[in-house]
Amino acid sequence: MPEPTTHGDDWAGPVEPLKFCCVPVRRGDTLSGSRCTMTFKSLAPGFLIASPPLGDPNFDRTVVLLAAHDEDGALGFVVNRVAPLTVGELFGHAGYEGCGHDASPVWLGGPVQPRSGWLVIEDGRMRGDAVIPLGPRLRVTSSREAFDKVARQLAAQPDNAAKRAPRRMVVLGYSGWGRSQLENEIGRGSWLPTPLDASILFDVAPADRWSGAFALMGLTPTHLMTMRTVGEA
Repeated sequence: MPEPTTHGDDWAGPVEPLKFCCVPVRRGDTLSGSRCTMTFKSLAPGFLIASPPLGDPNFDRTVVLLAAHDEDGALGFVVNRVAPLTVGELFGHAGYEGCGHDASPVWLGGPVQPRSGWLVIEDGRMRGDAVIPLGPRLRVTSSREAFDKVARQLAAQPDNAAKRAPRRMVVLGYSGWGRSQLENEIGRGSWLPTPLDASILFDVAPADRWSGAFALMGLTPTHLMTMRTVGEA
């Protein structure tokens, strides 16, 4: 799994051409294809909340959806940063027709491969080696087939596609950690792992997701900063 890298303006810059990936990650497997040992405890699926202040502008005040985590690294997506374009515009750049009416936001998932396209979608029927299951209903994929299906839904029913289609987020780029990197960052207090709650993704406004993720643990950012200050005294 590649480590996070800073791509400067590329993260929020032009998205053409959209790249589709194939990530064959199956439940119970490590990212390298070998089996996890019994002593390793995966934090995925779940959230990583950036501790205040994190000190890295790429991840300051972010919430990361942790999709895969094993002894060789981790894969996640920032879920509270909006890209400067809509889903309709992105799909138009990718060559899809009839989707320009979709004004829903595109999300900036991280600084790694910032032009790669991903879907975070509530569709428990979605299967395949290119699909990462995150519980009974939530899925992550970057397959062309999944994007084609979304595009067909948007083009076929432009007036009510949002009501009929599964809830989803279209994401550009991802966040990655190498072997032991995430564990070390958590040990330094950079991240707070929390359980996954899909309501943060689909029912909470982007500006409130950071504090909303803290609330899952019964905390506030101010509370956490106070705890750290007392601990360092």
